[in-house]
Amino acid sequence: MGFDSGAMAFRCFYLSREMSPEDLGRFADRQLPPIETLTVTQPLRGWAGPAHALDLDFSEEHCVELPYIHLALVTAEKKIPPSTLRAYVRQESDIEMKARGIPFLPRQVKTEIRERVIADLGRDALPSFGSVDCVIDLREGRLFASALAESAVSSLAPAFRETTGCMPVMMLPESAALRRLGIDVNMLEPCLISPNPELAVPSGITLGTDFLTWLYWFWEKGAATFEMDGETCGLMFEGPFLFEAADVPGCHETTLRNGTPQDSPEFGTALWNGKRLRRAKLTLVRGETVVSATVDGADFAFRAVKLPKKHASGPRDESVENLPSALAAPSAPPAPPAERGPVTLTERMDAAGFFVDAFLTLFDTYVRLRTDPAAWAAALGDLRAWVARRVGMDGASAEA
Repeated sequence: MGFDSGAMAFRCFYLSREMSPEDLGRFADRQLPPIETLTVTQPLRGWAGPAHALDLDFSEEHCVELPYIHLALVTAEKKIPPSTLRAYVRQESDIEMKARGIPFLPRQVKTEIRERVIADLGRDALPSFGSVDCVIDLREGRLFASALAESAVSSLAPAFRETTGCMPVMMLPESAALRRLGIDVNMLEPCLISPNPELAVPSGITLGTDFLTWLYWFWEKGAATFEMDGETCGLMFEGPFLFEAADVPGCHETTLRNGTPQDSPEFGTALWNGKRLRRAKLTLVRGETVVSATVDGADFAFRAVKLPKKHASGPRDESVENLPSALAAPSAPPAPPAERGPVTLTERMDAAGFFVDAFLTLFDTYVRLRTDPAAWAAALGDLRAWVARRVGMDGASAEA
């Protein structure tokens, strides 16, 4: 599953109570029901171990790699392809019409034929599985889950609450600000980053996309490092970039990809027209730990999370001092040494946790800035001047 190997994609959830390996019994009590009870009209849903959809081993030796518990919420269904169902229903309908000698069948008969065909095909249909991979971080009291779609979130949250008595709260810009800093973002005033005089201030708070836009500006002006827990960390942005704004005229989304989109005139044009950076590839570094992901500023979802590799010939020189800023000249990448793998779940989740913690540390800096009126007024002026320069406007236009 996704947290074991390869690139990750996940959301984070806050947990309202401490959990421990003893909670595995709760998941075992609500395990996936026997697959033999699956019917075409009644899907099955339950918990499974980390190995595969039918893994019902909930022992600590199998599911726990401290400080993490690895499980999956599995849904099993018998699906009949629509084209197959239509063909068999039509075939049976034709046979019935010929037997009765009539050109059309009553509605009730059509319904009976359809139900009979579904029952017949369903007996021989193979089950299909869908799963939400979950890792509970016992140390930080949070849940990593591969639930990116809203349908997956709506299935996971109630199932987790029914199992553990703990309702997971999705980590969004609003919940992160409240949980980490005790700040209700609804108390903040909406802001317009673009100096375009034809645009109006947004009617609502767009905290997450404002933050990602500010963070890109923070990096582009040469600030490639920041402090977290007394250590120096680094950051770097890459494309593709997704700009979004639902409250501007015309196009509401702009995607820039391929080549060097950060250097394109369309980058500044999107900002000038009131769009904010919603999605981008972000690399975060601490020491020899280098993690990159496509981050979504609107909902704090992390996609294509690439974790550091272990190298047989020693670690690569990927320290913070060697992380380029937006102002650095490009250089040829060194040849990578041989890699060993795979790393353990603990190593992988520690690296993913570092990325989330570093991202939230930067978010904290932004939220504190937003709640300081004088500091935010100065920063907003610099942001607007930067947007104006991006589209070739002079200082007077930026002040307007």
